[in-house]
Amino acid sequence: MPHKFNSTQYGPFYQDIGSEGGVRLGTLVTIRWMGFAGQLFALALVSFGLGFDVTGEVTLPLVLGLGLLNLWFATRTDTNIRLRDNQTSAHLAVDLVHLAALLFFTGGIANPFSVLMLVPTTVSATMLARRHTYALIALTVLLVTVISFTPYPLPWNGTPPEVPTLFMVALWVSLCFTIVFLAIYMARVGRESRMRARALVATQFALEQEQKLAALGALAAAAAHELGTPMGTIMLAARDLLDSWEGSDDARADVELILSEITRCRNILSELREHKKAGDDQHFVTMSVAAILREAAAPHEKRGVDVRFQIDPSAEFEIPRIPEIIHSVRSIVENAVGFARKKVTVSATAVEDDLTVVIDDDGPGFDPQIIRNLGEPYVTTRRPRAGRDGGLGLGLFIAKSLLERTGADLSFGTAPAGGARTEIHWQQATESMTINA
Repeated sequence: MPHKFNSTQYGPFYQDIGSEGGVRLGTLVTIRWMGFAGQLFALALVSFGLGFDVTGEVTLPLVLGLGLLNLWFATRTDTNIRLRDNQTSAHLAVDLVHLAALLFFTGGIANPFSVLMLVPTTVSATMLARRHTYALIALTVLLVTVISFTPYPLPWNGTPPEVPTLFMVALWVSLCFTIVFLAIYMARVGRESRMRARALVATQFALEQEQKLAALGALAAAAAHELGTPMGTIMLAARDLLDSWEGSDDARADVELILSEITRCRNILSELREHKKAGDDQHFVTMSVAAILREAAAPHEKRGVDVRFQIDPSAEFEIPRIPEIIHSVRSIVENAVGFARKKVTVSATAVEDDLTVVIDDDGPGFDPQIIRNLGEPYVTTRRPRAGRDGGLGLGLFIAKSLLERTGADLSFGTAPAGGARTEIHWQQATESMTINA
C-alpha cells in the first residue's frame, strides 16, 4: 500500500512552520557579545575620538548592564539548550528595548544607528512563528515612535544640526515601513524554505520505506529458494515413511497431515519464486511498462472505482523497475481514485524511446486557482471531511520529487472528460532511467 502522510503519524514533519525549539541560547549569547563590543566601540569612538557628548552617565551603564546580563546567561545557564519560540522572542524583545533606550539618549531616529532597529524583527521573521514576529513588529513600531520624540539631541561637537520636522516624519515612516516590509518578506521566504526542507525529509522517508519493501520482497524470494531443498527432503522422507507405514491408523493420519502441510508450504514457496527468483540479479531489474503501471495501481483497483489501463503498442518495452517510479505512480493513482466518480484511466504511449504516462479521472478536476502551484509542498485541493483531514498536499510533491530523480517531467491539466489529468514524460526513457536508477 502507498505510504499515507498525515499530521497524526508524522507530527514532526508538519508542525506549524516556525515551530518550537529551534534557536540555541549560545547563538543569541554570541550575537549579543558582538553587539556589546560594537556599542562600547561606538561610544568610545564618538566620545573620545570625535569629542562628542554621548550622555555617558546613562548610555555607559546601559551597555554595561547588557554585558552583565549576557555574562549571567553565559555562566549561569546551559548555552547549548534550544529555546522555545516565546523564549527566543523574549530575548529579542530585551535586545530591542535596550537598543531603543540607547537611541533615546543619543538622538532618537536621527541617530544613524537607528537602522539597527530592523535587526530583531528580521531575525524573528526567519526563525519564529508568525505570532511572535507580529508581536515584535508591533513592539518595534511602538519603540521607533517613542524614540522619535526624544528630548536628547544627537551627539555633536557644539550645537547639533536642526533636522526639519518633515524629514523626521519621513524618516519615521520609512523605518516603520521597512520594518514591516522586511519582516513579512523574510518570514515568507523563511517559511517556504522550512516547508520545502520538511517536505524533502518526508520524501526521503517515503523512498526509504519503498526501498525497504523492495528489499523485503527480495529477502522473501531468497528464503523461498533456500527453503525449497529442505522442504523437498522432508516431503520425500514423509512419503517413504507413509508407504512403509505399518503402525496404527491414528499415527498414519498424523503422517498424512504432515505430508499435506509440507505440500502446502512447498506451494507457497513456489508462488514466491514466481514473483522473484533469488540468485538471479537481472530478474525484475527491468519490467514492461504495463507491468510496472499495473503493479503501482494494484492497491487501488478495489476501492469502488474502475481503474483501466490503455497501453499503446508503441509503449510495449521494458524499463528499469525503480522504487521511485512505483511509489510515485501509486501516489498519483491514489489521488485520482480519491476524487474520481467512477473511472480512472492509466495510459502509456511512446514515440521512439520517449515515454508518456497519463493518469486521467472523471472527478471534478484540479482547482484552476492552484493548478500552477501543484507539486509544491503543502498545496492541496483535498477538502476536510467528517472523520478525515483535508490532506497536507505532500503526495504530489513527493511524487514530483521522486519522478524528477528518474529524469521525468510532471505536469497537471484537465482530462478530455473534464476531470484531472496528470502527465509524466520521460525523454529517452530507458537511458535516463538507467542513469538515475
